[in-house]
Amino acid sequence: MPVFTFEGTATWKSGTECDLSIKGKHIITVSPPPEFGGKQGYCVPEEIFAASLASCMNTIFLLIAKNSQLNLKNLETKTTVKMDAESLEKLIFTHIHFDMKIKLEKDDEWNRKKANTVFKKTEKICPLRQSWEKRFQ
Repeated sequence: MPVFTFEGTATWKSGTECDLSIKGKHIITVSPPPEFGGKQGYCVPEEIFAASLASCMNTIFLLIAKNSQLNLKNLETKTTVKMDAESLEKLIFTHIHFDMKIKLEKDDEWNRKKANTVFKKTEKICPLRQSWEKRFQ
């Protein structure tokens, strides 16, 4: 099986802010949450993590749906990640919840069952989700 490599770069800007870039292209400026000394109004790395999980679930779902001939009108996934902050030295992600909203071109029982099957397959093969070792909801 081939090994795939993906890279992202964080470059310190000033204070607690870092610019994130992918393939040399600036994506967003992030800062830690204000609770940890970051500035208000910036996207935080934990939100980037949640968005990455959501985008992984969406793209895998779309690929499986296409192969399953499941026609969609719309697909939106919201991912909520909870972190237990025992101390600044022990910050642990403890929970992930996916809320996937699927609108089918033909909304009938057959296609809803098919969409559910596609979702279950997506959960199994999303590489970001597979890499997660804590419990899921």
